Amino acid sequence: MLQRNQLAPLPAFAKLSDRVWRVLGLNPSSFTLQGTNTYLVGSGNRKILIDCGQGMLEYGPLLQRSLLSISPDAYISDVILTHCHVDHWGGLDDLLAMDAGIRVHKYPLDPASYDHQHFMDGFPVPAHYLLQDGQAIRIDDDTTLLVIHTPGHTADHCSFWLEEESAIFTGDCVLGYGTVTFSDLQTYLDTLYRLLDFQPQRLYPGHGPVVESGVTKIQEYITYREQRENEILVLMASDRSKPWTPVEIGTLLRDDKPGELQPAYLRGIALHLIKLERDGKLRGRIDRSRSESDQNDQYENVYTLLNKEFFFISSSRL
Repeated sequence: MLQRNQLAPLPAFAKLSDRVWRVLGLNPSSFTLQGTNTYLVGSGNRKILIDCGQGMLEYGPLLQRSLLSISPDAYISDVILTHCHVDHWGGLDDLLAMDAGIRVHKYPLDPASYDHQHFMDGFPVPAHYLLQDGQAIRIDDDTTLLVIHTPGHTADHCSFWLEEESAIFTGDCVLGYGTVTFSDLQTYLDTLYRLLDFQPQRLYPGHGPVVESGVTKIQEYITYREQRENEILVLMASDRSKPWTPVEIGTLLRDDKPGELQPAYLRGIALHLIKLERDGKLRGRIDRSRSESDQNDQYENVYTLLNKEFFFISSSRL
């Protein structure tokens, strides 16, 4: 994980193209990098805001100053949210206090889902507009966004194709630095391949700087996951007689860094093992003391899997 002091600073407000401006959410951390990127999009006075930060006190005034610097007549008509994590929607209260007429758009989540129950607590706009995969959002004559449902990081995650620039607002699917967490690896890989089909020249990520070689960056993400999967299989094949846990594998595969293993890193290892089990390359030990529903719950809350035992299947190909 990159430390904040290793990151190049980003300006709080920056013009990125003739129709895109970035406004930082002012919430830097080891997980949000320099902070959540929010974007004002549109070539005319009407702007659509992509994400609205975490709700930091200074964000609202910064957003207002940013709009004014673009044009005295610039205004936000709508905000579209990439996904359910609070660092991307936590600024809604302040945004709507600026203008209660701003329309809020988000992809729907099942209220019973893990993502909804854990990340939507306090979401202030229950009657928001629902995004749809393939939906076109025409901001003005020179600016059109296409909604791309891109699950994997979360079930409701969406990215947005900016047709006029051959660019994608990737949210937390692809970042300017480092890698991302995901809730389902196969779903996330499917999303990366779908983004790759667009052959984007530029990426506007949810965190970190603009990516100028979009295709190369997405391919790097895919290759990294494929290499990690192969490393896991090679390690487990080195002793096919024993069970392996995510903690043991993570300890042996980790980069040579000081300090304790990060939970997010171990979670990623566990999710790789779940995918490999579904692919028929591994077999997980069944806990007979737990009901079938409890077993399934483990896969929903993957942190409970960190000490689950997996076996390499001898017929698997490396």
